[in-house]
Amino acid sequence: MKARFYFVITLLIFVKLWLVSDQLLWARADFIHDDLLFIRLADHLLQSGWLGPYDNLTLVKGPFYPLWIAFSFLLGIPLLLSQQLLYIAACLVTDQALCPLVERPSARLALFSLLLFNPATSSFPLTCVLRDALYPGLTLLMVAATLGLFIRRHASIQPLVGWALMAGLATSAFWLTREEGIWMLPFLIPLWIWTLSAALFINWRDWRKTAIVILPWMLPVLAVLVVSWVNQAHYGVYAVVEFKTPEFQAAYGALTRVRHQEHKPQIPVPKEARQRIYAQSAAFAELRPFFEQEGFWTLQGIGFSNHPAGGDEIGGGWFSWALRDAAAAAGYFNSGIQSAAFFQRLADEINAACEAQRLDCLEERVSLMPRWRREYLLPVIKQVVSGFTLLAAFKWLSPLLPDYAASDGTPARLTLFTDLTRERLSAPALNDQGNLQVTGWAVHTSGGVLTAALVEPESDHTVALAQFVASPDITRYFLAINQPLPSASQARFKAHGHCARPCVLRISSEEGVLADVPLKRGPTAWAAAPLWVYIDEARVDHLPQQTWLGDTKLRWLEKIAQAYQIALPWLGMIALISMSVWMARSFRNRKPTVPGLLALCIAMAIGARLLILAIIEVTSSPAMGVVYMSPLYPLLLLGYGLMILDGVADSRKNIGKTE
Repeated sequence: MKARFYFVITLLIFVKLWLVSDQLLWARADFIHDDLLFIRLADHLLQSGWLGPYDNLTLVKGPFYPLWIAFSFLLGIPLLLSQQLLYIAACLVTDQALCPLVERPSARLALFSLLLFNPATSSFPLTCVLRDALYPGLTLLMVAATLGLFIRRHASIQPLVGWALMAGLATSAFWLTREEGIWMLPFLIPLWIWTLSAALFINWRDWRKTAIVILPWMLPVLAVLVVSWVNQAHYGVYAVVEFKTPEFQAAYGALTRVRHQEHKPQIPVPKEARQRIYAQSAAFAELRPFFEQEGFWTLQGIGFSNHPAGGDEIGGGWFSWALRDAAAAAGYFNSGIQSAAFFQRLADEINAACEAQRLDCLEERVSLMPRWRREYLLPVIKQVVSGFTLLAAFKWLSPLLPDYAASDGTPARLTLFTDLTRERLSAPALNDQGNLQVTGWAVHTSGGVLTAALVEPESDHTVALAQFVASPDITRYFLAINQPLPSASQARFKAHGHCARPCVLRISSEEGVLADVPLKRGPTAWAAAPLWVYIDEARVDHLPQQTWLGDTKLRWLEKIAQAYQIALPWLGMIALISMSVWMARSFRNRKPTVPGLLALCIAMAIGARLLILAIIEVTSSPAMGVVYMSPLYPLLLLGYGLMILDGVADSRKNIGKTE
């Protein structure tokens, strides 16, 4: 039975790895604060042993993800595969952790399968070089190891050592990956305290057991201290990330304590407040040429021109980045000591102006937290509900790359991405040789006959002529806009040919060439009166059979995601009923079962993260989405599984009593 169980487990893992094996890396090589930063830091780790020369971006994010990229490179494992392997390992650890609690192999297999095929792990936003792609596996591993230690808290020393070490190391990696790890404390603290209590009050004389069970607390603290010490030695900054240094938080807190003439949502330091601060702080005045230059981190410049606060303001989610970039442009990031001194001077000058009442200010603060306003309460509650609805329905999870998800950046940067990740990149453009397929329609307002062809413009070589077919839908379209065109009845075309060089779609009439339409991924509209051209799809099949197989795998992943979207609301309802029954039974018997307690702790962690994201969404910038919610999907599945299994076990117990 045991061999059969692990054979099925192995088979499921093989299927999962096969399905995700053709996913492409979406290289956003121009995202200097995200994707490119992680690649650059990993490159420095490989070359110099740490994070490279000091600048305003060196210490803005935790070092574990760059370490993971470098480690995967050294092992020769492609980055996306290494992240999948971590998640699979976390699923296996979860299964082993729950062994004493869930004895039936069929129940364990069902829970393992539910976790393994979690569609969030293959969703296209997580094919970027983002630490959030590592976060689901890392979070689940930490949770599983903590559960394994807690469930075995009454066991002898030997079984505890491995679980304690794993929990401590996983928590250390978790804490060094993102900065807001506090959201997991509602899960970790109760289980840590309960585990420690078992060691102290039941086996209080066994100091070795006590030492083992405090490892999950001590190792993360030690990891933070070690990384801070290394940063101190290299850069003069005793911190894991500079956003948490007291000098930077003092500067940010001083800037945000100045009262606004008019409250603008999600704007911590509006333009009018900056003008008043410039006059009172010489340090901040040095940043004026950069803050006030057109498009510098403004909402309009980053794609939020319709924001209610106005496109020329700097949003809360980006103001801290703008502050650091401006200080770097002013020359204050030559060393960690220099940058800390500058931010402290800026804070002291603004706080002094506030104390002297030269500026109208709120109370002094040292924090990056947005200031709370009473009117935020209802929107935050609505966002929590909206976020949970999005999470519980598994919405927006698709492995299919949309048209805009094409790798972009300079050739040198894209080469660096390919080199360090060992991955194939999503196609940046249709400019390579291969079997090119183009479908669409073309109409000329003169009503004349058109021809379309794939042409290599460099040599003027015609690769293939397009075939035009009947198009009643195009006829109806032009009738609907009061432009009846006879040529619209035969407007749809399809072209297929092998381009040895970059190709264009050449549209011609009896009078000659009308247009050379450039080809790119996805739909393309070309409207240059009197010519109308619309390309529905353009794609290059370099290797037709491999392309077909890769597309087939992605379609199966999409079907799995759709199955989760159908099933999860029902599983959620069953889990909610089980939780309600469990709470009533626990209140009545005063003896709650362990699975229910674990599910409750998981629910508190999920609620904490949703609350943090809701506050960010209301006060600063968009946060409710697949990327920031990525660690919640496996926790939700695990919580559902624990509650349903507890409900099934209770039902069987009651049936046994009646018999």
